[in-house]
Amino acid sequence: MPENNITLEEAAKLLTDSENLLVLTHEHPDGDTIGCAFALKHALSLDGRRRVEVACCDRVRSTLVFITGTEKLSVPQGFEPDTVCAVDVASSAMLGGMYDRFKNRIKLKIDHHRTSEAYAEYNFVDDKAAACGEIIYKMLAGCGMLNAAACDALYAAVASDTGGFKYGNTTADSLRVAAELIERGADHRRLNHLLFEQRTPGEIAALKLALDGMRRCADGQIAVIGFTNAMKDEYRFDDDDVAPLHSLPREIIGVKLGISVRQTEDDPDLYKVSLRSSGDPDCSAVCAVFGGGGHKGAAGCKIRARSLTEAEEIIIAEAEKAING
Repeated sequence: MPENNITLEEAAKLLTDSENLLVLTHEHPDGDTIGCAFALKHALSLDGRRRVEVACCDRVRSTLVFITGTEKLSVPQGFEPDTVCAVDVASSAMLGGMYDRFKNRIKLKIDHHRTSEAYAEYNFVDDKAAACGEIIYKMLAGCGMLNAAACDALYAAVASDTGGFKYGNTTADSLRVAAELIERGADHRRLNHLLFEQRTPGEIAALKLALDGMRRCADGQIAVIGFTNAMKDEYRFDDDDVAPLHSLPREIIGVKLGISVRQTEDDPDLYKVSLRSSGDPDCSAVCAVFGGGGHKGAAGCKIRARSLTEAEEIIIAEAEKAING
């Protein structure tokens, strides 16, 4: 992990001194990156002194639009940011097309991933934080700029990345931040329902296929689910419907590494892989072999293969090394 070259207080000043701020999220945005971005938007634009826009190279899945509302995550025509900030984006590659557009202008990166790249002019990373939302909360609370909308967005961010505070990355600090957000007005009951108690019809279809086709190996210590483009077309689900199922294989007793593999639509020979660990195996170390990364308990990468079966075999071979020592 690169050394920080800015403090959180200095990062706050950089953002509050901006008049036109653009916040970038990572590709295939999750609740943490979106929650952080919109918390900054809600908090920093409240006094009318700043214009804050949020942009992403991908659309937000339907189950997270309660965070973004009706806003499109694109750079408005004519908007010229004086500061560009990326939140929860560990590497420049995770910005997708946004990096090509702003690669020489990213002033600040705030992140919590252990394998984090120093692609911005100023980089602040706290890899002890379970969610980037914890960092943004401390920054905004420290400068007295939290409002109810920002608290809702940050609660969603922290709850998302901790799996509703069930994942092993959850710390006492995560729970303290959540408690303080609730005290400041975050509607945790509504947010937990929206995050964890809703499934789309497409997700139900994908769930059935995942259960029917799940593979287990390494004496039951590894479980794998996989999805092809043909499956998505036939059963009418998409990548957004698959995303909530990444942790499903890990839920089986005895499984140490759960793996989800899905074929990409733009490049059928490229497969996206998500790993989740329930024990000692380091997901980020496995994914780093293929140029990916993330956390010990959750990480992702991309693999080139001629079929779903081949992609699964490639990642299983590396996962077995992690299981065996």
